[in-house]
Amino acid sequence: MIERLETKHLVLRKAEPKDLEPIWKNVWSQEELTQMMLWEVTTTKEEAKARLERTIKYQKEYPAFFVCLKETDEPIGFAGVRKIVGKDYEETGICIAKEHQGKGYAKEVVQALKKLIFEDLDGNKFIYGCFQENDRSRKVCLALGFKYMCTQEKVRERDQYKHKTDYYSFTRQMYEEEIKSSKND
Repeated sequence: MIERLETKHLVLRKAEPKDLEPIWKNVWSQEELTQMMLWEVTTTKEEAKARLERTIKYQKEYPAFFVCLKETDEPIGFAGVRKIVGKDYEETGICIAKEHQGKGYAKEVVQALKKLIFEDLDGNKFIYGCFQENDRSRKVCLALGFKYMCTQEKVRERDQYKHKTDYYSFTRQMYEEEIKSSKND
């Protein structure tokens, strides 16, 4: 199991007990972040502690990570992928703390996940989904070369919110062409 990924500004690593305060403060307690995500806000330290324990357990079995600033190791988000069928993978949620958005970190995370899927996990396809109204998320995946696949109507379990999720894909062939192109630049 891959334990760590690095980008220019970030480290994607497994959660640790020391992460409780910063992940709760930066991400889990921020209700605004939950508006276009499936998870719900964590309101108490006890809930955050239980959530961290579940996260640590989950991350032991799956390629899922806390997104941390390289300079300080402070967790400012999370990201992960899971196999859905054959060698196809989908993201399991990519979230960056509000005060760290707009700095290109989401692009770094998605690029790291592409590398993980195509180089380390031998994947064939990366599926990226986002709420249709999540303009920032859509712009990230389109800027990184993902192609629109379909839209599905869904209902978020925690509050019965009806929304449309747009799905985008990036294939192994696209990745290989991207790598070849970057070497020629």
